[in-house]
Amino acid sequence: MSIKQRFQEKQKLADQLKDAEAMVKKLTVQIQKTKQQRNTLKDRLGQDRQTVDTLNSKLMSITTHIESLKSKQQLSSQENSFKNADLQRLTGQLEKTASQLSELEEKLTRAKHSVDQTKAGLAQNRDQLRLIRQQADQNQVPIIEEKIKQLHAAYFDLLQQQSDLKNQISLNQKDSQRFEEQVNAQKARIEQVNEELASYEPQLKTQAEKVSKSQTALKAEQQNLTQLQVQLKNQSQLVDQTQSSWLGALKVAEQARAKADSLKSLHDSYRAFYRGTANLLRHRDALSGIYGPVADYLKVNDRFVKAIETALGSQAQHVIVTDNQSASAAIKFMTSNRYGRVTLLPVSTIKARRLNTALVTAAKQVPGYIGIASELITMPTEFREIKQFLLGTTVIADTLDNAIQISQRIHHRTRVVSLDGQVVNAGGSLTGGANKSANQGVLVQKSELEKLNRATDEMAGRLSQKEHQLKTAKEALEKIRTGYNQSRQTTFRLQQQLDNQTKTLTALRQAQAAKKRHLETLKLSLVNAQKQNQSQNEQDLVAQKARLDQQIKDTSTKIEANQAQLGNVKKNAELFSRKEQSLHDQIVISKEQLQHYQDDQKRLTSQLTQLKAQRQSLKNQLSTLKADLAEQIDPVEIGKAIERDIAEQKTITASLNTKKETVSQADSRYDQLQAELQNRQSNLTTAVFEQKAVKKQYQELTENLTASLERLKNIFNVTKADLERSDWHWDLNELTSQIKILKMGIEEIGPVNISAIQEFQDVSDRYHFLLKQRQDLLDAKNHLTSTMNKMDHTITEKFQTTFNKVAAAFSKVFIEMFGGGEAKLVLTDPDDLLTTGIEIMVKPPGKNYRSLSLLSGGEKALTAITLLFAIIKVSPVPFCILDEAEAALDPYNADRFARYLKKFGNETQFIVITHRKETMVYADTLYGITMQESGVSKVVSVNLDNLKTEVS
Repeated sequence: MSIKQRFQEKQKLADQLKDAEAMVKKLTVQIQKTKQQRNTLKDRLGQDRQTVDTLNSKLMSITTHIESLKSKQQLSSQENSFKNADLQRLTGQLEKTASQLSELEEKLTRAKHSVDQTKAGLAQNRDQLRLIRQQADQNQVPIIEEKIKQLHAAYFDLLQQQSDLKNQISLNQKDSQRFEEQVNAQKARIEQVNEELASYEPQLKTQAEKVSKSQTALKAEQQNLTQLQVQLKNQSQLVDQTQSSWLGALKVAEQARAKADSLKSLHDSYRAFYRGTANLLRHRDALSGIYGPVADYLKVNDRFVKAIETALGSQAQHVIVTDNQSASAAIKFMTSNRYGRVTLLPVSTIKARRLNTALVTAAKQVPGYIGIASELITMPTEFREIKQFLLGTTVIADTLDNAIQISQRIHHRTRVVSLDGQVVNAGGSLTGGANKSANQGVLVQKSELEKLNRATDEMAGRLSQKEHQLKTAKEALEKIRTGYNQSRQTTFRLQQQLDNQTKTLTALRQAQAAKKRHLETLKLSLVNAQKQNQSQNEQDLVAQKARLDQQIKDTSTKIEANQAQLGNVKKNAELFSRKEQSLHDQIVISKEQLQHYQDDQKRLTSQLTQLKAQRQSLKNQLSTLKADLAEQIDPVEIGKAIERDIAEQKTITASLNTKKETVSQADSRYDQLQAELQNRQSNLTTAVFEQKAVKKQYQELTENLTASLERLKNIFNVTKADLERSDWHWDLNELTSQIKILKMGIEEIGPVNISAIQEFQDVSDRYHFLLKQRQDLLDAKNHLTSTMNKMDHTITEKFQTTFNKVAAAFSKVFIEMFGGGEAKLVLTDPDDLLTTGIEIMVKPPGKNYRSLSLLSGGEKALTAITLLFAIIKVSPVPFCILDEAEAALDPYNADRFARYLKKFGNETQFIVITHRKETMVYADTLYGITMQESGVSKVVSVNLDNLKTEVS
């Protein structure tokens, strides 16, 4: 564009800018008017909506009142029918109760008469029994039997004595000759025993001396054994302590060695390095000029390891090479094999970086300054420049607070690192904290590996010392144990010797004592034989035998007399016993009859009391029911009130519809104004944007013209007037701009890439492969979507069908379970059956429609049971388990629940866990769980159908 054209464009932009400003002012005024109209309409619309809300509230109130009156009317009719039925039922029950009461009074009178007669007969039988027992003296039988028994015993004793005397007389005649021979032999034996007894004394003395010597030797050896035992115990404890110490040290050494081996393996395999660095180090033999990572050539004091690790960061994994040629060859190798990226430090190229002396001097004046990081480490001399390059500008401080002060003192010119690894960066930003898992860097791992190697070497020396100590202690222990075992063997041998000698001595003493006892026995036997021979003679034995014969004869006579008396007594006792048994049986029968009559009397009395109470209860119920019927609300009055409310409802509805129409029109006008306002605001925004754009173009063009004129004046000495007079059409700025663009395009093209064709082929192959995978995924997605749609359609149809059946059954079963009312199942979102919820709306007799959550506990339970019965009615099941489902129901509804269970009993088997008698009455079989013993349960079952059959 020429300069003349620019002047023309400037004038055109000035005109456009003027028009844009006028349009902005016009749109601003229109927007203000529209906002005023909108606000006025908004206030009026708020008042109308408040009126609509008031009318809605009134309409809701009158509608609720109408529903309440209708419910009362329906409830009143139902209650009248129910109460009339109850009145007839109670009247019939009262008449039936009166009849039963009369019958029971007659039965009770007869039962009392039977009890009196039975008591009189029982008293008469008891008197007869007492008289018989007085006549029968049964105590004579055992007395006579005992006397006969004693006579028999005496008789047998006399016979035994008679036999003994006969034998003794016969033996006495035979033994009188042998007696003299036995006495002489006994005396000779006594003399022999005396001689044997005298020979024991020297043997006892010799053996006692041997026992004494053995005891002395054994005592001395036992003392020696005790001392050796103490030494053995102490030495064993010393060996155990030494071995425990050695094992503990060995365990620590093994752990340290294992950790060192792990770290060495980690270092040798370069697993701790980045992927690029690790791959380069693994193939370092294939390249020349590779020294290794920076971390391998650093030596750091343990105190500074954390700080240096933080200061270096990833630089610890930079690889040192000899020169740029080696670095270039390594990078080409990494690129061609796609081994990752790596940073290389050529020794011939890297130059040191150092802090200004003034900054170092200022940092040293702050407490906590430790030094420059490069001064705290050592590296080989040839890597001095690399050391200064990496750490020559990093300051080390002891704590973070001091690091902050040092950074402030040197005006945040360089990085300051604390010993715990917190960093104050150049510029003042801070980096710090700690990770949940402490990941160790390469430098820390190297430092720890060096410490572990030193520790394992030191532990190896200590282990060698402890092994020598343990070996010495075990040798001493073995020596003591050998002496101890020898002493034990000696002690055992001496003990056995002493025991044998003691046994021999004891045996000699026992033999001596036995000989003495034998001697005494022989002497005593001789004396007794002589006394017996002197005191016993044959004449005495014959006289004694004659007395025994007479006693035997007298005893036999007494036995015969007592046996005759016993026979007579037994006959009389048997006669009285039969009479007593007969009367006793009659008494037992009378007692049973009396107990039976008394039980009947109690039962009849109890039934009579219950019937009287039941009759009184029926009278009270009858009176209450008549009073309720008298006080019942007239349904006609309720109908008139309903008509009045309906008329008022129509009036309010008409007013509400009129006001809603007004509000709807106002809403439409408000929306129209709002849209108009938004449109004008959008136009205003566009106009303002266009104004700013035109203004910016105008300013840029003005500045450009001024600069161009200035350049023309300076370079070619051409003024604005000259331009107006000339006819130039070339643009210097445009030419200069095109030249710059062409140069930039050439630079962006860069050198020719020879591998571009192969790279394009690889990328193209991968593109087509991914494109095919994408198409496969799209096909799978479409197939899956189609399958899901079919499943959704099937589920929707089946759900709709089942829901309609259950809803219809629920409405019918509800009326049967509640004795009236209405109920329905409502879908919360009928348009989306897959996500819809189900709302249970019920209207119990005498109440309005309400949600399940607003019902009482008993109503909720009965409604839930109703829904269960509805589901079973639609789709019967083989069996159903109910766990105290009717617990919240009153007796009347519990009975209704049980009867409904009975109704489904032919198709479904119900297993009901319950404590309600109303439910148990309708059961076919009852099962009860009892615990007669702690921890032992027992099942008791009763089949009510069989029981009813047996009763009937």
